[in-house]
Amino acid sequence: MINRRDFLKSQAVLATGLVLSPRQLFAEAAVTGTAGKAPFQELHDGFAVQMRRLYNACKVEIDGHQLLRPCDNPAYKGLWHDDFTWPHVGLPELQKGPQMKDAIAWLSEAMLQLPVVADRIEYDGTAVMSPGGANGRPMSEAMPLHLPAAWTRLLSHAQAAGIPIPRKKEWARLIERSFAQVPFSFGLVWNDPQRHIVAFGFQDSIRLTGLVLLTSLVIKRGLERAAELFAEDLPEATIREWKDKAAAIDSNLHRLFDAKAGGFLGATKAGRAFDVWGNGLAWSCATAEQKQVIAKTMKDNQDKIFLKGCTRQVIGPGGWPGTTVGVAYQNGGYWGTGTGFVLPMLAEIDPAWALSIGRELLNNLDAIKRAEWLDQKGNPNGAREFLGTLSMPLIGLRAIIEGKSVLHYL
Repeated sequence: MINRRDFLKSQAVLATGLVLSPRQLFAEAAVTGTAGKAPFQELHDGFAVQMRRLYNACKVEIDGHQLLRPCDNPAYKGLWHDDFTWPHVGLPELQKGPQMKDAIAWLSEAMLQLPVVADRIEYDGTAVMSPGGANGRPMSEAMPLHLPAAWTRLLSHAQAAGIPIPRKKEWARLIERSFAQVPFSFGLVWNDPQRHIVAFGFQDSIRLTGLVLLTSLVIKRGLERAAELFAEDLPEATIREWKDKAAAIDSNLHRLFDAKAGGFLGATKAGRAFDVWGNGLAWSCATAEQKQVIAKTMKDNQDKIFLKGCTRQVIGPGGWPGTTVGVAYQNGGYWGTGTGFVLPMLAEIDPAWALSIGRELLNNLDAIKRAEWLDQKGNPNGAREFLGTLSMPLIGLRAIIEGKSVLHYL
């Protein structure tokens, strides 16, 4: 528990607009005896215990390969990008098992001949190119725009763990073709309002359009990773183009900032509202003045943002402006996944607050059955025993402990 003196001190930090980094907070902790890393490490360990159990329950063998379902439910018969990669990032010890190596070998057979990367590969071999219901039409007519970054993330973390990438030059060309399909305007990723294309994959029910925040940030990191990963496999001009596009996202992110809206917008057309998860991801790119605005928005609206430790992505009661889907799922649901996006930001604003939200989620996991998301009354919805509900909080806590941004890992 943080003591009263330290709590008041953290409030003073917020009031003066001085937002410290986790590294600064922890350096100060060694001198003043404030909470420091230990409580966040304890919280991380609590999530890790649950992750080890659920990870084992989600293992599945396909074509002689050890793979992983996104949740402990046999109805989910495929390998998704984020759902598969995030557990291995949040808890790197899992990279030592066969799942990551086997997944890349299996995906190499499934995807390398496709025109662009797929949303998922189902266990019967079907490449599903965009999100959609099992028995309905896909949400998008084309590849969701963040996918080349998502699959590059898997390959990058695998190589860092010493796992060889089979047919790496073919992967390089596939990723190159996929990035080439991502449109830009004003230096940011642009989702055409006139077409049915999904930007960030976790928004597959609402389709934010215009200049888009989360996708721009994830693509920025993906371009940086790809430029490093494939430096020896692609023309120098391609690598330079990727680096230039990543830098342009940095310098143009201000176009998505709206002080009147309280911070960074989810998008400039459909979805023109404060994006809670997106501000968590953009926090490391924000100026000191922007951080003051965002911190105030988070504090003023905390009762509308958090429920049982889960985190809503949009604050307004009507969901994302300009969308037609009812207030549910990504248009108003509360997600454990989203908590991972914002924990490092909360830790800079107020460490006690971050610990409180993280502990609340950990303490509610059994009651909500590690559900994919909660409705407005706190009832579990979507997949139960969902890996993302554990893996993104683990990534957020790892970022705090290691003094890095969430974006660094994505």
